[in-house]
Amino acid sequence: MRVLFILFSMLTVVVGVTAQPSYLTFDDALSLGMERNPAIVASEYAERAAHRERQAAIGLFMPKVSIKGAYTHLDKDIKIDFNSMLSSLSPILGDGLGLLGLDLSYTLQRRNTAFLGGDVELPLFAGGKIWTANKAAKIEEERTAEQSRQVRGALLVEIVERYFGVELARRGVAIRKEAVEVVGQHLHDVDLLEKEGMAVESERLYAEFRLAEAERDLERAKLHLETAQQALQTTLGKEQEVIPSTPIFLLPNIEPLDYFQAMAQLHNPQLGEVESVRELARMNMRLQQANLFPEVVAMGGMIFCNHQLSSLVPRMAVGVGLNFNIFDGLRKEYKASAARLQLRRVEALEHKAKQDVQLLIESLYNNVQSVLATVAAVERSERFAEEFLRAKRNAFREGMTTATDVVDATLNLSRAKLERVQTAYEFDLALARLLEASGMADAFLQYLHSKMTQSLF
Repeated sequence: MRVLFILFSMLTVVVGVTAQPSYLTFDDALSLGMERNPAIVASEYAERAAHRERQAAIGLFMPKVSIKGAYTHLDKDIKIDFNSMLSSLSPILGDGLGLLGLDLSYTLQRRNTAFLGGDVELPLFAGGKIWTANKAAKIEEERTAEQSRQVRGALLVEIVERYFGVELARRGVAIRKEAVEVVGQHLHDVDLLEKEGMAVESERLYAEFRLAEAERDLERAKLHLETAQQALQTTLGKEQEVIPSTPIFLLPNIEPLDYFQAMAQLHNPQLGEVESVRELARMNMRLQQANLFPEVVAMGGMIFCNHQLSSLVPRMAVGVGLNFNIFDGLRKEYKASAARLQLRRVEALEHKAKQDVQLLIESLYNNVQSVLATVAAVERSERFAEEFLRAKRNAFREGMTTATDVVDATLNLSRAKLERVQTAYEFDLALARLLEASGMADAFLQYLHSKMTQSLF
């Protein structure tokens, strides 16, 4: 029993240690998400596969070497028989030929034979198909890299949303908990005043009503925190609770709109992918045009060993092969024409994508500016709510106002604090989305650690 008790105690300690919450900075959370998130792992596999495809395309320039072997069993030997000619010559030359016992048959190939050999084939001219295939493989690798950049950018926005979302939910719980405590204390004071005849019943009832509302909001905030926490743990691939140690932040200003639009034209991963698709369409057009040209290859073969293979069969051969399709119902010509039209289609879509990205950047930039424009007003509102609550408390102590005014002022201050934190959170999320669309998702850390950063502790 003593041993079982010790083992149970050790297990309890281990479980308690593993269940402890993990404090993470945003930098650590971002690194963890970029390592463990399944979307990142999948994109890495896609990049590796594209790289292998490119290596496979390089092999088209190399000679093809193959080993071939065969075993053959025929129903009889292959012979040339001249014995039947003896009977036709006998009337002329007499019976002497028959007496000589001549056998005028020759075996060309035995019925059982086997051989082992090898072939070599080297392309000399393919109309540009090999070069085009290698170029297309390189472009596909670049397109896969752009897709991976899109995944990383989207994951950064998700981590920003969920990491600071947990911080927002934690602050919401703290602010609402503080409001519940303050209103509860005030209700206690009102209850004492009512017993002494210095407050009316309606004031106590109103305080109880607002306290119940505040407690309900607190419970909702706790549930929201649990949901936000679970979402963050899923994104980061962690089992234990994650507590953010990087506060929500604000910046007084950011670069002008032209800067982000210019960066988007250069670094937006979606535009990069569209450009790769356009180049792939161009390579497809060249490939279809290359099919109109003949193919020339150098080839050779050698038999290494054999069993009963006829000596008439050559053991080595070299040569040059030509393959040129003269007419196939204009199939290749129509395919080349279709490839040119497909290229024009992709070019038109690329032009539209550039315009859409410009509009997207403008919209996201305006969202950031809209949030920044409300920051000053929200801060003034919070300062006013603090001063208003202080004035109402003083007036209540002097008997110049009712308890309902104090309760309303307390809850109004809570709303102002929540609004300020919510505004800062919206700024962080809007900034992350703007940087993602601009192709600068990695620059979010630079803004986070900027000297102008204002953290909400």
